[in-house]
Amino acid sequence: MYKKLKIILPTGLFIIFALVQFFELIPTVNDIIHDNVMVSERAPSDEIIIVGIDQRTINEIGTWPHPRLYVAEAIYRLAQNGAAAIGVNILYSTYGAFPEYDELLVYAAQVAGDRLVLSGEGILTPAIFQDPDALLQIDDYELPFDALAAVSNVGFWNAVSDADGVMRRALTAMRFGDITVHSFPFEVYQAYRRSRGMAPMEDIPLDENGLFPIRFVGGPNTFTSVSLWGVINEEYPSAMFRDAIVLIGPFAPGIGDSNFATPLERGVTTHGIELNANIIQNFIEGIFITYAPWWINLIVLALCALIVILLFHWLRPVSAFLITIVLAAALLIGSRLAYDHLHMITRVGDTIIFLIFCYIANLVLGILSTQYEKQHIKGLFGRFVAPEVVAEIISGGVEVQLGGVVKEITALFVDIRGFTAFSEANPPEKVVDMINRYLGLTSRSIQQNSGTIDKFIGDATMALFNAPNDVPNHALCAVKAAWAMKRGSAALQEEIEKEYGVDLQFGIGINTGKAVVGNMGSDFRMDYTAIGDAINTAARLEANAEKGQIIISDATYQQIKDEIEATDMGIINVKNKQTGIQIYSVDYVKE
Repeated sequence: MYKKLKIILPTGLFIIFALVQFFELIPTVNDIIHDNVMVSERAPSDEIIIVGIDQRTINEIGTWPHPRLYVAEAIYRLAQNGAAAIGVNILYSTYGAFPEYDELLVYAAQVAGDRLVLSGEGILTPAIFQDPDALLQIDDYELPFDALAAVSNVGFWNAVSDADGVMRRALTAMRFGDITVHSFPFEVYQAYRRSRGMAPMEDIPLDENGLFPIRFVGGPNTFTSVSLWGVINEEYPSAMFRDAIVLIGPFAPGIGDSNFATPLERGVTTHGIELNANIIQNFIEGIFITYAPWWINLIVLALCALIVILLFHWLRPVSAFLITIVLAAALLIGSRLAYDHLHMITRVGDTIIFLIFCYIANLVLGILSTQYEKQHIKGLFGRFVAPEVVAEIISGGVEVQLGGVVKEITALFVDIRGFTAFSEANPPEKVVDMINRYLGLTSRSIQQNSGTIDKFIGDATMALFNAPNDVPNHALCAVKAAWAMKRGSAALQEEIEKEYGVDLQFGIGINTGKAVVGNMGSDFRMDYTAIGDAINTAARLEANAEKGQIIISDATYQQIKDEIEATDMGIINVKNKQTGIQIYSVDYVKE
């Protein structure tokens, strides 16, 4: 059952994670991998220059928002210096307080001509009415005031960050009625291409919502930046701006849109003008990152699932853990290679979590399987050994050494007197029925007194006490087991005699002494048993016992004489022993 589960469970997890992956239900892990594994800094383009409304500019002008004449003058000077494109990341949707400043702004826009791009803002349709598989719809498009809009290009400055506030995708196109409008950085780059005599940019791989993943150059202060105040005071050489893309916008703390974080600088906010610079460099390089199709991610997930099913079934936990680490590392390396060379983002985060879940499931199943095997062994071994002995062995508390150990034990042999004649006179089914009743009694008596059933020898039973684990007062435990057999056999004897007409009783022999106990046999067939003179002596005592008699040796008697009443039977001679054995017949065992 557990082997089947090791196949069924990964398969079920595969189906679950395939759905998770398809519906992008856990984007956080993929975002973390994207930010820390795929994205890396590179050199910023020297064609992009930021003219920042920085702290110096604010200090010099003394107010924010500043009078429009300063931006107008900056636009004019940059146009005169030969800037290929000028983008102003400020929304002038209404006329200002000073008409003359608006006129200067319009004049500067006329001088810049088609090279100038101003900011607009799309008023988004409520999300509940958005088609998830189409470009974002806007209800209104807020443009610069009429006179300025008439002489300028416009691109919306809307941006969409992820739920964690990190900018990873650029919103490049939206629908306004029947027309498609484009973003501020898109229009700036188009102006740059027109200025350089290049055809308009086409074939940007946008998703259905008009977004594409940004291939970030760097975080804050990555691009070349100068102060607006320095530009209008001609502190920089004019050649610096010739043929360049110049972006004008807020560049000081507390002003403008500085609430974005990039994958390279998650804890540091980035100005919108810097975000636009990153996007424009993507346009210049012509390299666009796309998300891997769902079927590629599914194939990767399926391959990992196949590896898990084929390998985890056979591996130990440590090996499975190492395989999990290796697969996760391979996925991360593969995702980075796909990003760098195929310009593709793969959703390996889902697959890595899948591998972790599979490893945990395999570990849990292994533990459950081990427990099941222990219970199975306990159920089988418990038929021969007392439950407490089985529990001790399974827990690892008993060390059974191959080849055996020498220790003091008490051996018990019990035989059914009259069994041979009964078996010769009755059919096999009756013989089996009778012997099972007697052996059932001997087994219960041995196990209830912490003994170990070593073996059944026909109608005889051999039991050990104090092996394989230590049993305090093992000699007394053996005699108590024998006494339980004697008492329990009275009712059984009467029943058998009535049913079969024969008198069957136990003859029991018990001896205490040193013996070798352990696994005996060969490397392919072993038997846990005990050998030695102490065992042979117990067998000889059992052979000399009469019906219903329990004979113990002096070695056993000396250990338990205060717990029993016994009759001194004197010394007897037994086969293969040169000296006689002092024996006793147990008459009573104290409770």
